[in-house]
Amino acid sequence: MLKNIFFSMLILTFLCSCQKEQKSSYKTAEFQEGFPEILKPIEKDLPLKILSHSILESTNDSIDIYVGYLKQGKQSGNWIALASNNQLKQFTTVNFKQGSENARENDIDIAFDNSTRRVSLRIKELDTTANKIVYSWLDQADLTDSLTVLTIDKPLVKGGIFPSIELTDINGEKFNLDNLNGQTIVVNWWAVWCAPCRKEIPGLNKLVSKYSNKEVRFVSITDDSKDKVSGFLEKNKFDYDITFISENDRVLFGNSYPKNIIIDNNKNITFYKEGGNENIWQEIDQHLTEMNNTE
Repeated sequence: MLKNIFFSMLILTFLCSCQKEQKSSYKTAEFQEGFPEILKPIEKDLPLKILSHSILESTNDSIDIYVGYLKQGKQSGNWIALASNNQLKQFTTVNFKQGSENARENDIDIAFDNSTRRVSLRIKELDTTANKIVYSWLDQADLTDSLTVLTIDKPLVKGGIFPSIELTDINGEKFNLDNLNGQTIVVNWWAVWCAPCRKEIPGLNKLVSKYSNKEVRFVSITDDSKDKVSGFLEKNKFDYDITFISENDRVLFGNSYPKNIIIDNNKNITFYKEGGNENIWQEIDQHLTEMNNTE
């Protein structure tokens, strides 16, 4: 009897394993040497050499995503491009984090059409030796089989208006940026697992101290769970107001971290910066000083 039960459990485990494998959203693509045709018009203007490229399977007839290797001087790296209806819309270099402890660290957003549209993917593996890339498309933070194009009605761009969003604080109470009338608001989009985000925090704390008597409010926004953030704050100091974004509004910020944004007292976005930089606080400080001098 026990033998039969064990055998049945073994079969069930095998079937479950097969089902999980079948449902995997990851795909594999290989690289070819040289430029893709879509980049030919900008080849002479690029301050780097394209070594190889691969077109990713998007299941979308109007959007094509290209990924490849590049060389700039003695440095090598990766690039990614988006074409819509055979027109190049976006080209940028990207950093793939080898041996990343958190899969989300290799999530990439590609914005186009004045940041009103966005596609996202997760790179699981990018292997120069095997000459392959393993990737999955993202819909918000979820892995999907096919590319999803998100339309952003009010994108976060310098010169734009910061939209109303739904936030809660560490105690679960509503936190409304619209209530901070007449104040300059400095926003930090971050995550506990994001190493560049954590490196920025000591510098960001200096800003809170420096502007404590000014009409400036410092607000952090995350899509992490409250348990994770609370655990982080037990060992680490972060002097910004800690807030959590609703699932509906996280589409504004996307899957790349960190982002630093400054909003004036009319809700205009006057400063927008993506990517981790432990000295970003100095750029924010300079911008706040310039804003004060022009008032």
